[in-house]
Amino acid sequence: MVKISVIIPIYNAEKYLNECLDSICTQTLNDIEIICVNDGSTDSSLKILEEYEKNDDRLVIISQTNKGSAISKNNGVDIARGEYIGFLDADDIYIDSKSLEMMYNAGKDYGSEMISGNLKFLSQKRKIIPCYDYEKGNLRYFENNCEIMPDDYGIPFYFCKSLFKADLIKDIRFQNLPQGEDTIFLSEVLSKIERIYAVNVDFYGHMVPAASGKPDTYTKKYNYILQYRQCIDILNDGNLVKTSDKYMHNLIIYLTDNADEEVYDIVCDVFDEDMNYFKNYKKEYDRFRRFNISNKILSENSEEYYQKAKTELNLEYNTLSEYKIGYFKAQHDSKQAEYDGLVSENERLKEEYEREKSFNDEITNSRSWKLMNKFRKLRG
Repeated sequence: MVKISVIIPIYNAEKYLNECLDSICTQTLNDIEIICVNDGSTDSSLKILEEYEKNDDRLVIISQTNKGSAISKNNGVDIARGEYIGFLDADDIYIDSKSLEMMYNAGKDYGSEMISGNLKFLSQKRKIIPCYDYEKGNLRYFENNCEIMPDDYGIPFYFCKSLFKADLIKDIRFQNLPQGEDTIFLSEVLSKIERIYAVNVDFYGHMVPAASGKPDTYTKKYNYILQYRQCIDILNDGNLVKTSDKYMHNLIIYLTDNADEEVYDIVCDVFDEDMNYFKNYKKEYDRFRRFNISNKILSENSEEYYQKAKTELNLEYNTLSEYKIGYFKAQHDSKQAEYDGLVSENERLKEEYEREKSFNDEITNSRSWKLMNKFRKLRG
C-alpha cells in the first residue's frame, strides 16, 4: 500500500536534483511513491532521474513537453496512488529523515485531511536558516504537536510544508497561471477542511531565491495583484476571516512599498474600486490612493484629470495651471529650505572647527605642554 505520493515537478534542475532526491529516498517511511514529472528539461535532469530509478523502484517518471509547474503537479496528482499527497520542488529538500513517517502517523491517528510541519529556508550556499515569515508573524510555528483551525494557519504560503489527503485534492486543480497557483491552491484547501494537524518537525527546506523576485513588469504586477484578489475571495467565501485579513495586510505592505502609477491602476482594475476589500485598512489605502492620484496630475497633464483629482483630494487650486505654479513653488521652497539648512549646518561646523583648533593651539603652545613634550622625547 502506498501511504504517501510525493510529486516533484522538474525543469532543468540538475544542480540540486541529487540532493532533493536523496532527501526523500532516505526517509524512514518506506511505503511511498516518488512521482517525478520531467517538464521538458534540456539539461541532465532526466538522466539523473533514470539513474535513481534503477536503484529505487518507488520512483515513477513522467516525461512531457514543457507545460509549466501547475500542469506538472496536476498530472502527478492524476496518477498518484497514495493515501496522502505531498509536493517537493526540485531545488528543495526534506530536512528530517523521519518527517514523512511522523506526519503520516499523525494524520492517521487524528484522521486529518491536512498535516503540516515546520519550514526552514536554504541559503544560496545550501545552509539551513530560519524562515523570516515566522518572525514576521505570517505563519504559525508549531512548537508542539497540536490541532489547529484552518484560520490559524497564517498567510496561505508554502503549501509544500503540508501533506494532503488524496481524496481532498483530487478535485482541486492547480490553475495554470503565470503567478500564484500554489497560493490559490492552498486557499482552496484551507476553505474546504475543518482542521489541520500540526507536527513539531523541521519538515521542509525551501530554497530562497537569489533575487527579491518582486514583479518588475506591468504583466507581472498585474498577475501578482490578481492572485491576491482570487485568494481573498476564496478565503472570504470559506469564512476564513483571519487568514483573509492577514493576506490583505500583506498586500497593503506591498502597495506601501510599491506606490507607483502602474500598481495603482492595476489595483483599481483588479479590485474594481470596491472599498469593502480595504475596509480594515482604510487609512493605509487612502494614503496610497492620494499619493498616486497626486503623482498622476503632472504625468496626465490634462485639465480633465486635474478636475477629478481636485475633487478627490480637496485641492485649493481652481485650474491645472494654478496647481502647477503652486506645486513647483512648493518644490522650489522645499529645495531652498534644504539648501539653507545645509548652509547653516556648514557654518556651524566651521565655527566648531575654529573653536577646536583654537583650543588645540592654546594647549600645544602652553609651557606645560612643551615641557612634557621634551620629556616624552627623552623617554622615546
